[in-house]
Amino acid sequence: MRHARSLWTLCALLVATLAVGGCGFALRGSAALPAELQPLALLNVDNGTPLGQELLRALVSNGVELATQASGASYQLEVGNEAAAERALSVNANARAGEYELTMSVPWQLRRGADVVLGPETLSLGKVYLADPDNAIAKNEEAELIRAEMRRELALQLLRRLQVFVP
Repeated sequence: MRHARSLWTLCALLVATLAVGGCGFALRGSAALPAELQPLALLNVDNGTPLGQELLRALVSNGVELATQASGASYQLEVGNEAAAERALSVNANARAGEYELTMSVPWQLRRGADVVLGPETLSLGKVYLADPDNAIAKNEEAELIRAEMRRELALQLLRRLQVFVP
């Protein structure tokens, strides 16, 4: 009886795995870029900025070969500076902000030599978070965590846009 139950569980797990794999499911953060895009040169990306670091990490972790010079690359990915804004959405009974909205955007385009083949486009995200008016440090820490998450999401959005590129 116990052996039969574990056999059924194993079969059910196998069927579920095949179904998920067959539908094209992929883990978040993984994006296989077309081979034609490699090697890829990054233009205007400052490796010292949080967005630049996140973009480099996402590209390298997805197996993208990065060219050291634009002339040695098939395509050039030109990424502008991130723009971030924060605004109060609501106020509480003490006339203090209770909810904030963070927005972040980054312009980009894909070039092949002097020709723009994809873009120019601006990716943008918005997130809302609740703030404790009595704890400013916690509000700042939460906002910084949300900004880091938004940079990761923007880098992944950019990879997904490049993933569907057909030269």
